[in-house]
Amino acid sequence: MALNSEGFSIINLPTITDDIKNSFSNLIFDKYMGNNRYRRFSQYRVSHEAGIWILNELPVRPYVTYKKYNKAAGGIKRFYEPLQVRFDEYIRSGLQEFNIDSSIDWQINVHQYRVIVDENIEGVSVPEGIHCDGHDRVMICVFERNNISGGEMKLFKDIEGDKCFHKGIVEKGQAALLNDRMMFHYVSNIEPVDKSESSYRDVLVVAISKWDERWYGEAFDKKAIEDA
Repeated sequence: MALNSEGFSIINLPTITDDIKNSFSNLIFDKYMGNNRYRRFSQYRVSHEAGIWILNELPVRPYVTYKKYNKAAGGIKRFYEPLQVRFDEYIRSGLQEFNIDSSIDWQINVHQYRVIVDENIEGVSVPEGIHCDGHDRVMICVFERNNISGGEMKLFKDIEGDKCFHKGIVEKGQAALLNDRMMFHYVSNIEPVDKSESSYRDVLVVAISKWDERWYGEAFDKKAIEDA
């Protein structure tokens, strides 16, 4: 299923294995983005070889994004621990559906995170509000929705949120594929269904850029920080 005329699609992920599911319980508190998020982060160079996308992990660096894309934590160096498991099979499913140019290399940022909510912690899904990420493509994979309501994805033609052209919940085992150049996106807060049980949403976000426009290295970090 390629992207539709509006620049997005919803796909089913490969079967979620126990090691993938359990890895979300071993994330580190994200001190940069509110009080309800746990995260790990890794970066890769991606090449197409012998009919398959190959993910080569890059040396660990702090994560930097532009302030114009993330008003909550852009323009600074954020230090995260790397992923402990490989999501190659899931990421490949998205790369294949995106049908991106296989003759060039790409660079991806992979964010694994858990958003929690309880009677004392608000279930903020997107602290930066309505936004685009500044990449060519974005893949949002949902691996678990545990004891929650809400978490509805909304897609907009404008950053003000006046022109919503899609809204719906990305269910467990699904991924939203977005042409990040064509839209802005947002996910509503989550709420606990049963306040006596743990409540969370487990997500993997894959941000995809051409290697020549990579979000990696000292030159990129310097530019993103200066732009802030």
